[in-house]
Order: sequence, then C-alpha cells, then structure tokens
Amino acid sequence: MFSSLSEAQTKSKWSSGIDFTQRSANREKGRWSLTDWLAMKERNRMMDQWLSLNSPSAFEFMMSGSYNSFKTDLGDGSEAKSHSSYKAEAAAYAQLVGVTAEYENNTEEGFNDLSGIFNLRLLGNSIQNTSFTIHYGQRTRTSDTSTLRQQFGQASLQLYLTKYFGIDGKYRYFLPTSTDELGDVKGDMTEAGVFIDFKALRIFGAWYKESQKNKIPAATEDTVTDRTGIRSGIKIFF
Repeated sequence: MFSSLSEAQTKSKWSSGIDFTQRSANREKGRWSLTDWLAMKERNRMMDQWLSLNSPSAFEFMMSGSYNSFKTDLGDGSEAKSHSSYKAEAAAYAQLVGVTAEYENNTEEGFNDLSGIFNLRLLGNSIQNTSFTIHYGQRTRTSDTSTLRQQFGQASLQLYLTKYFGIDGKYRYFLPTSTDELGDVKGDMTEAGVFIDFKALRIFGAWYKESQKNKIPAATEDTVTDRTGIRSGIKIFF
C-alpha cells in the first residue's frame, strides 16, 4: 500500500511539475551565439551603407552661367544705351553656411566685377529648397581708369511653388565708400526671377536693376547710373 502511494505521489509531481521542454525552448530563444553576432553586424553594416547613400550630404555645390541684356541710363537726359555682359557664379555650402564667388565681364562698358560672399541660410535645408539667406561680401569693380571696392549686405529668398518651379529674389545694398576718381559712391541692386528645375539642372530668368550714385566734390550734381535688364542662364547643382 505504501509503495502504491509513493508511486502515485511521484507521478503527480511529474504531471503537475515543471515542463523541462518548455524551459529549454525559452533558453534557446534568448541564447546568444557568435553566428548571431556576425549576422547582426552584417545587417548593421548594410543599414549604415543604405543611410550613407540615401541621406543628404552636408556639402552642396552650385555653378552658374548667365547672359545679361540691359540698358544703361546715365541720368543726364540722354537716351539709355543697350549693352550685354556675361556672368559666372560658383557656390559651396556646408549645411547652413556657404561661400560664393561671382565674376561679371562687361567688355562693352569697359569694366569687370569680382565678388566674394559669405552666406548664412536662416530658413531651408538645402540650396534646392525653399530658403531665406542673408549674405555679406565685397565687390571689386575694375576698369582701365579706376578700381572700386564696395562691401555689401544682401538678403535673398527662394520659394518653390511646385516641386520643380519657383520664384526667387534678392536685394543687395552697397555700403558707401569713397575713391579719388569716383568720389563718394553708394548704390543698391534688386533682382526678381523665376526658375524651373530638371533634377540637378536649373533654367532661370530674372529682371534686375542696379543703381549707383557718385558724388564728386568738384561737381555741382550727383551722377546716377541705372542698369536695368534681364538675366537668363542655367545653374547646375551637385
């Protein structure tokens, strides 16, 4: 009788006790192995590579060339004369800050402009997105008879109306300066235009007006020169 009771108690303990098979399966789920670590490392490497290829770069570059057709009004009552010039531009950005170099060759009026600009983008995350940027730079205008260096401040706005089409504009104010040949010089420039993007290529056109006022001490009146025209060209982003 005691033997039967002991056997029954043992069977009851096994039937209602711990399921060793389930515990082993649970251990297997949490088991770490070298094979698992190598597989996870490979997946992480592939994910890092994908992010590297698909994340926007911190560095952006732009090159531009344009043809300028404009009229020069000397403000002396004479008829405005038509002229043309060519302009090249290059810019490089690292996230929100950038630098720009501009060169305009105006052989018909006998001078050329070379500008260096520092840019700070306050709104927008790339040069091909809606953005608002402030600038500070210096323009050097060189002719056969004089050299004029003017610092300037500028604000520019770029607004995409659709994914591929937009408008832009800028206002540049030249700080007053003085030279022996030209006297006291000040001026400004306003530009407004439209553009259309084809991936990394942009075609643009803009109306612009540049005004320069010279005050020579020996002269009785100021000399005002206005250049008003159309700028058209292409930009390449990379």
